[in-house]
Parts: sequence; structure tokens; C-alpha cells
Amino acid sequence: MRVLHVQHQDDCPPGLVGERLAELGADQLVVDARDPLPDPTGFDLVVTLGSDDSAADESVPYLRREWELLARAVRANVPVLGICFGAQLLCRVLGGMVRPAPGGPEIGWLRVDTTEPDLVEPGPWLVWHLDLMEPGPESTVVARTDVGVQAYRHGPHLGVQFHPEATLASVRVWAERYRGSLDRLGLDPTALLEETERRAAQARARLDALVDRMLARAGVGV
Repeated sequence: MRVLHVQHQDDCPPGLVGERLAELGADQLVVDARDPLPDPTGFDLVVTLGSDDSAADESVPYLRREWELLARAVRANVPVLGICFGAQLLCRVLGGMVRPAPGGPEIGWLRVDTTEPDLVEPGPWLVWHLDLMEPGPESTVVARTDVGVQAYRHGPHLGVQFHPEATLASVRVWAERYRGSLDRLGLDPTALLEETERRAAQARARLDALVDRMLARAGVGV
């Protein structure tokens, strides 16, 4: 299995998703979204990762090129796993919309309501985002919180607003980099990091199950 990861910033790497795919024996290529992007049809799975850019902002310099990559993957029936920004951009490619969350960022280890727990378990999952997704009419919403959609599926493609890939190292960087958001929400960064560490084993098990189920549904083998 060949996997293409599209990464947008250093603190949003493939993380636990990459680790699981490595365990499954996948051959993985990580590319920076700002660099020339390969043809997605040469891969069995495309994973597009998080960013603090907005998938609704047409001024983002790499957005259109990545849009075309995802659109080509969709046309060729190459499964796409979108995470946070990646899920939002995929949502737009598939005919949906992305808009700012009116109440500000949604951050924390949150339980989600899911209609398909055999694909997306109720969690808790680490949620950390500024925008909301409105999937298109041909996509199926499978998980949400009171704030908005947390996961949708569309054929072999899956978009998740939460961060199943996040490692403790990533969350540590986010807690420092976005301290203002935590302060506005009244969240203690130390407590958030402690919770991330405490939930690590269970989060990894849920991530493994999510990746395995998505691959199985998409008919992708190793």
C-alpha cells in the first residue's frame, strides 16, 4: 500500500496515523503542501493533514493546488482521509462549505455523537479547530458535537474534524502556540497536556481502529 501524506506545518505531521500505517507495512511519502505535489493516482490512499490556515480562505497560496490534487484523487476513486483542515478542504471539494465557528475555537477532549460507531467511535477525541464544515448533499455526516460536524464519509473518503493523529509532542506545541485560544476558553494548558498523556493509550487504540475500518471500507489492503 502506497500512502501520500500532504502536510501543511511542522506541528501537524502524520503522527499516530503514520505510525499505524507503518505497522500495516505501508510505503509512505510525506510532502509539504507548498512543494510540487505528486499525482495522487499513483497512491492507494491520500491523507491530508491539519493547518492553522482556513480551508475557506482562497488567498492561502497552496489551497488551489491541493484542491486539484484532492479533486483528482476523488475522480480516480483514490480514498482520501482528511484531518481537520484536510477534512475541511475535502468537504469543499465534495460540494460542501466551510465557515468560521461563530462561537470561536472548539478545543478539548470531547465525546462526539456518532451514528456509525463501527466507523467513528464516540471518543473522546481531541478537538482543536476554528472553522465548521457543512458537508455537501452527497456526503453522510457520521459524527458531531453540539458545535458542529466532526466526521463525514463520502464513498471511500472520510473527513474528521478532530485530531486522531495528534501526539503529545504536537499538543504541547499547540498549547504554547495557541495559548490565547486556551485562555479565552478558560482551558488550563497544563491540564490539557496531562489529559492528553492520560488518554494516550486509549486514543491510540481508537485511532488504530479508525484507520483499519476506513481502509477496510475503502477496500484498501496492505
